[in-house]
Amino acid sequence: MRVPVDLGVYGEYLHYGMPLALVTVLEDDGSVNVTTIASITPLPGEPSRLVMGILAENYTSQLVEEQKEFVVNFITPEMRSIARACGSYSGKDANKMEICDLHPLPARYVKAPLLEECPLNIECQVEHVLKVDDLYLFVSKILVLEVAPELSDGRNGVQVDKLALLFYAFGHTFARGPMVGHGPI
Repeated sequence: MRVPVDLGVYGEYLHYGMPLALVTVLEDDGSVNVTTIASITPLPGEPSRLVMGILAENYTSQLVEEQKEFVVNFITPEMRSIARACGSYSGKDANKMEICDLHPLPARYVKAPLLEECPLNIECQVEHVLKVDDLYLFVSKILVLEVAPELSDGRNGVQVDKLALLFYAFGHTFARGPMVGHGPI
């Protein structure tokens, strides 16, 4: 017989291998808010979309609902302490860009910046906001997926064997392991 698992605080154990990201969104005064998110997943179909889940009480969810755009910035294992800091403070009370010494880069299509320290970035435009109990689900169109030049394969792709991302699984963080196959499943 299987053993039941405690879902943890806010369902943290439901994250069974999600890449951690820093999401950037502009505040009304033009300053940058950044927060740590593990609840992001791509959706099938055209155009390319992703869905991001954030608790309604979270300051970032309020900003994303207002601005209707954001950037997903995937982080490396060396950025674990930054992910922890950006997830521990509220943007209402702290300038997390300054606290974590993060550097903005201009985005191509949205006002929110990319983060220079993050090797992979996705610019998103919100198409639908679904409210489920105390959770907002932002269904968003992917405007562009960008990679740091040193990780580009030179053919509009990513050298995935060199891409080291930080993952959140069952309440713990992990570095991505070696590639075990090429192409789709």
